[in-house]
Amino acid sequence: MKKKLNLLKIQSIFIGSIALFGCGSGGTVVNSSSATSPVYTILFDAGSSGTRLSFYKVIPGNGGYPQITKLSEKEYNDNGINDFLNGNGTIELVDKAGVNTLPGGVRPVNCTGGTEQTTGKQVQIVGLGESDVSPCVLAPLLNSQDTTLAANGLTRSQVKTELFATAGMRTEDTRNGGSYSSESIAAYYQIMKTYVAGMGFATGEFKTINGNSEEGVWTWTNLNDYYYNAFNGNPTVSSTAQTPVGDFEVGGSSMQIAFPVNAAPSDESNIYRVSINGKTFNVYSKTILGLGGDDARKYVRAYLYSNQDGGLDCFATGATVSSTTEDSGIALYPSTLLNPNIFPANLVTTAPWFTLSAESLNLDLSVGSPSFNLTSCSAKYNVIESQVVSLARNNNGTYNEGNTATISSLKTILQTSTSPFVGIDNFYYTASDLNLAESTGFSSAAFESALTTKCASPIVPGIKLQQQAICPNGTFMDSFLFGTNGLFNGSTASFAGVLSPRQNGTTVLTWTRGYLLLKYAN
Repeated sequence: MKKKLNLLKIQSIFIGSIALFGCGSGGTVVNSSSATSPVYTILFDAGSSGTRLSFYKVIPGNGGYPQITKLSEKEYNDNGINDFLNGNGTIELVDKAGVNTLPGGVRPVNCTGGTEQTTGKQVQIVGLGESDVSPCVLAPLLNSQDTTLAANGLTRSQVKTELFATAGMRTEDTRNGGSYSSESIAAYYQIMKTYVAGMGFATGEFKTINGNSEEGVWTWTNLNDYYYNAFNGNPTVSSTAQTPVGDFEVGGSSMQIAFPVNAAPSDESNIYRVSINGKTFNVYSKTILGLGGDDARKYVRAYLYSNQDGGLDCFATGATVSSTTEDSGIALYPSTLLNPNIFPANLVTTAPWFTLSAESLNLDLSVGSPSFNLTSCSAKYNVIESQVVSLARNNNGTYNEGNTATISSLKTILQTSTSPFVGIDNFYYTASDLNLAESTGFSSAAFESALTTKCASPIVPGIKLQQQAICPNGTFMDSFLFGTNGLFNGSTASFAGVLSPRQNGTTVLTWTRGYLLLKYAN
């Protein structure tokens, strides 16, 4: 693709000491007490697999390190606001164990759309659309914060509320193979913003964030602040500032890779400056849309459309259709010009992208039974990884206007990292399920052995996709990092281990906090 250099302005995320002046003559300095007054803010992390609310108190850093306290966090079980955009939104009232998910196990007030569906003990509302996301997802989350508001002596109007969506909404844009224009997506956000304002909250931005310059950088910033005190302001885990690490943050629809480098900041090269409290780093940050754990698995399950078997060789013996059903489908990228063509069908060749329903991804028990085979499952993942990385929507550059990315080029750039790497989110939970959640000394051989052993027998209890997914998700992690074409196979870069996103029941690894660190350090 021809580079559009006029769009590639150097990105610098720089937090330094600044003086704040008033508008009157003589430039009156703003009173320092007002500059350090607490800011109360609610952030919605609208991910591809669900929506989480985080409520923070922030004391700005005034050129130094901001003090950030999480007052509350909450999430119910929706399937992501991108699915509501398509009319496939779902909320869970009661889970598969019969435990209430939403208060009372009933519909939220004013959530009148969709259809109630009961499967065993689980009760869901399915078929929810654009107009339902606010009353069915955002409103109950905001209402759950009334106790926290009262405890801090706050009214709703004193809390700035923002919603930032990630890869799920990126995939909906026509530029990324979706069905919606940027304008229609902006209108969707405006509906939500207006609704939240109508509930009495102050509102800020409601948007899809950039995976390269925002989500990836914010994730890296928070991780290295929390676990390594890289900016010398957070002694929670380390009393002294440590050398930062690189990270693989694997969500549902995308993966973010970020690490410190010696090269200069450049939008074209995906390198951004991060500076807090006098500590400055240049960080390479790249998002890969379609290589989140969920989307990668769905691509594998769609392999050889329309003759796919739903991934029989990627699941353990005993897996069933009901225990492996996906929450949503997947938009298949055009593969007719790729070798191999893994989605051969007229429907795919006549339309650039073709959405395959969740039902179409089910295990096809008419052609066989689930039986995990690491070799054949890995072979599928190898193809998916190579093709997805090289899609135009994953081109290099902040706005993906640069050169085509490849597994080989990614492997080369990883070797410029000044630090080892860790895996978080999907990679952490996958390793943890295999009892291999070490932060250092990670053994790829031990990981592969544990994976094949676990998946050689039925997964117990195995009633949910989240439990059965250990086998395909583990294959993905093994293939992408350590396999034949793995990024760390024969590389000078090193993978140290994984870090837990949660501590003491609270989410600590979240880009929302990284966003606040950078925003309020000045």
